[in-house]
Amino acid sequence: MTTRTGIVVEAAVDALAACLSQELRLERDEIYRIARAQAAELQRAGFRITVPVSAIPATVRRIKADRT
Repeated sequence: MTTRTGIVVEAAVDALAACLSQELRLERDEIYRIARAQAAELQRAGFRITVPVSAIPATVRRIKADRT
């Protein structure tokens, strides 16, 4: 199972990263690395990752911005 299985997981990673950024003073890339690892571990443990529908558009905008 990969750490990037879809937009819902990416939205969950964004939410985890937002929480981590308030708790830890690290670079953005490091925070996202930690958040992705946490999401992957949750998936491996059998948890289903869900997010509020309202989180999806913000994640889509971030992904598009990261591509440019």
